[in-house]
Amino acid sequence: MSDDFLTFDERRKLINIISGLPTFRNESDRDRFIYDEAKLGSLFRNFSFSGKIGPLAAAVVARLERYGQLEERQTYHSLGALLETMLELHDDELSRENAKFVAGLIVRYSLISNLDHLDKLRQQYGVTDEAIREPLPEITPPRSGIGKEAQEPSFDAQIGSVQELEQVINSEDNFLDIYLLYGALYCAQAVGRIEIERSPEGTGFLIGPDLLLTNQHVLQQKSDLQEAVVRFNYMNDDSGVPQSGQVVRIQSDFYYSSPAHELDYALVRLEQEPLKSITATKEELMDKSIAELILMGKHRGYLTLARSSLKKRSRVNIIQHPRGEALKVVLTQNYVEYATDSRVQYVADTMPGSSGSPVFNYKWEVVALHHSGQPYPPEPLTETARKAWKGQFRVNEGIPMKAILNDFQVKKIDCYLPQA
Repeated sequence: MSDDFLTFDERRKLINIISGLPTFRNESDRDRFIYDEAKLGSLFRNFSFSGKIGPLAAAVVARLERYGQLEERQTYHSLGALLETMLELHDDELSRENAKFVAGLIVRYSLISNLDHLDKLRQQYGVTDEAIREPLPEITPPRSGIGKEAQEPSFDAQIGSVQELEQVINSEDNFLDIYLLYGALYCAQAVGRIEIERSPEGTGFLIGPDLLLTNQHVLQQKSDLQEAVVRFNYMNDDSGVPQSGQVVRIQSDFYYSSPAHELDYALVRLEQEPLKSITATKEELMDKSIAELILMGKHRGYLTLARSSLKKRSRVNIIQHPRGEALKVVLTQNYVEYATDSRVQYVADTMPGSSGSPVFNYKWEVVALHHSGQPYPPEPLTETARKAWKGQFRVNEGIPMKAILNDFQVKKIDCYLPQA
């Protein structure tokens, strides 16, 4: 989020101007103005546009001033998008004096990062002010779902009958231990979205203070690291607005991997430790549970790996960036259906972009590296079966951590892992 930058008098005058717009005074027009004309609906989810005009206008200004640049329009500060809409669509509702004031705010605070357009506003409205605020750098993440997304490897779904799996899914209760929520919050801090040239490619997670594990089909070769970054804490706030998170670059000279048709992993090193500021000391870690660390605001600095073998019908949890979207967690209806020494298949929700996600057991230990998924059943169902299934779902495949850790030992790269 950006800091407040308007002066008290500027903010008060802007609120009064917005409150006086005929469009804003009508509740039905107000929604259309914000959602359709200014295209700011994603910033006002669960926001009520009813109530007294003054306080409502003040709340709108405060939210936009603090939000910063728009994800989908990188050249616009969110407040600039509203002010520009006021100038473009409501010249007849603004006096010349008020229009000059609105244009002056855009110019003074560089709320649109286009110098030609700012010069045009100066000429059109007679603005003589110089910019006193530099445009923000591109700190917001690229839009989700616009990257090419790493191509997932194909596999054969080794699951039982449709009827058997349907029975398993419908047999799950919705009672979850609160501990699962602590675990999700704790582990999510060590999971990030991998981007190459600002395009979301997949997911990765910390297995050391500065070590990241993902799929080889996400980071296919060492040269990919030149333009690759990892974005941590890319998640929605309570209004459903994605937060920009923390971007960390990947070192270009550290890369170990196994091909996609084998163990499909890539181990890379980051240029800094993303969780360093909250990493607990050895004394703080001693005998502490995940719940206790969360309440202390502390973290181990990386996720715990387990060599545990996965058994059929055991539950798994997945933290991921499906289609490059803000961080999501899958906690229910997740069952292991098939497991060998080198592959594990489970029923859970994932999407392209989830490649490289950590697969957890109930103790929030990483037991597999997710690498591929596909709809199931693969062919269209009969109408009778479709009514029972309520549509298709995903069968997913991961690589057991036991197999990856054994490969680390063979390649003598296990020395890079944190020592117990």
